[in-house]
Amino acid sequence: LTPALITHPDGTLRTVAGTMGGDAQPQILLQVITRLLRHGEEPGQAISAPRWRLGTGGTGFDTWEDPDAAVVDLEEGTTWSDGLAALGHRVAALPYGGSFGHAHLIDVRPGGMLAGAADPRSLVGAAIGR
Repeated sequence: LTPALITHPDGTLRTVAGTMGGDAQPQILLQVITRLLRHGEEPGQAISAPRWRLGTGGTGFDTWEDPDAAVVDLEEGTTWSDGLAALGHRVAALPYGGSFGHAHLIDVRPGGMLAGAADPRSLVGAAIGR
């Protein structure tokens, strides 16, 4: 499992996130955090968005067995596939699901409000608040 704790420049908590997904864990976490922090997506959008990962899509622990292989989420369309293929990668597409790991996050909003999201790819995760 790969966790992340992100703080504001003053040291206060901004986001906690974590993912499972074999070799793809750091790739998944980077994509989710980039969507949240760089692109300003809501936690649910960032978590449920299409993903890509390096590897053949076999075991989940095959990233370095074939460095030219990449797998993209079918939900994404062809933009990533075409771009990766143009760079020399062999690209496969897989359906939206657990092949792209499971990620969850909690974002601390101004005033202390918490906004969380559980990955819909996971059959057992939920974000519940009151």
